[in-house]
Amino acid sequence: MTTGYYGTSINSHPHGGTPKELLNQIKIEYGELFDPCPNDFQIDGLNIEWPLDKTVYVNPPYTRGEISKWVKKCFDEYNRGVKIVLLIPSYTDTIYFHKYIYPYAQLRFIKGRLRFLGYQKKASFPSMLCIFNQEKTDPMEG
Repeated sequence: MTTGYYGTSINSHPHGGTPKELLNQIKIEYGELFDPCPNDFQIDGLNIEWPLDKTVYVNPPYTRGEISKWVKKCFDEYNRGVKIVLLIPSYTDTIYFHKYIYPYAQLRFIKGRLRFLGYQKKASFPSMLCIFNQEKTDPMEG
């Protein structure tokens, strides 16, 4: 067992997988996804360019100091024209939230607490989806 940011895992891996129901909803809305930070660490998503031809889904490691790196990468890739769906804790008091998310992304706050794959209990924090999309960033626009 591993104890980490998400709680206690039955696996030895501290990176919690996205709950299947939520991931399926994202796939229905956005189609095929590219994951730059898969749980098996096959690629180093922070050091590659992300594809422009599909939506990028990011559920980064929530280890201290890691979320801000991924948020900055999402912002940089968004500025290249990449469409991104980012799942992170809804900590709206952070510097990265105000610098890289709030002015640019559509926010969807998730009701309740998620239970990440590999964990027996729900997370101790609320979550949100940050959608970086050059086509539409304001949900109030027609």
